[in-house]
Amino acid sequence: MENNAIRFACNGCGICCKGRLIPLTLHETRQWLKRGHEVAILLEAFDELHWSPSQEEFAHAKGRAVEVTSGDASIRVIAVFAGNALNSCQNLGDNNLCGIYDERPLVCRIYPAEINPFITLNPASKICPPEVWEEGEVLFTDRVIDPVLVKHIERSRKADRDDARAKIALCEILGLNVVAWKGNAFAVYLPDRQQLLDAFVFYDTLMRVSQLRTDWKVRVDTPVLRQKLQQSGVALDDQEGAGYIFHSL
Repeated sequence: MENNAIRFACNGCGICCKGRLIPLTLHETRQWLKRGHEVAILLEAFDELHWSPSQEEFAHAKGRAVEVTSGDASIRVIAVFAGNALNSCQNLGDNNLCGIYDERPLVCRIYPAEINPFITLNPASKICPPEVWEEGEVLFTDRVIDPVLVKHIERSRKADRDDARAKIALCEILGLNVVAWKGNAFAVYLPDRQQLLDAFVFYDTLMRVSQLRTDWKVRVDTPVLRQKLQQSGVALDDQEGAGYIFHSL
């Protein structure tokens, strides 16, 4: 975004708190659950052979992923834990103000900036009303210039890397072992809140010193990709509606 200043002034409309899943760090996930809210888990997989972005993008994804076994192959799995705000964030008040503003998740503090370094902030792609981009502080020119925003983005990316293995362990404890292929779809799980809390307890007491051995499967509906993965020895999932939502991209 060379010399293209982007301003942003939130008008408190609350639209960004509705109809979405809110990515959470592992610490934020615990807080979210303890407040009585639901968490969704999104799973995607990739490998060096069948997902070919730039070297920089692959390295970024690899840092967020954990290598697991799938049939006769090894794949990398990314787990995203997200607050379920598909109707509306449960922390949003009737006045469209955040009820946990001082403890709100990092992604909320970062919005409307992008956490993914390979996605450019584009006001046209945001759901905010046009007037919020017409005034306020400058967020971007050809770089992020708000030092607090930079700090939050760096914290979020670090948490993605630091939390990766624990998130996969929690999925294995819950028996969530079917993933979608990166860039093709997400496998979306809506686990029972208490079961997820119990999984945290199990992880805290046992999983930090041991590891489950889970054989992961990949759900792919694209015939060409499906054939390529099968030929590489990746175990494929053929069960319809097996406890997850297959969300095509």
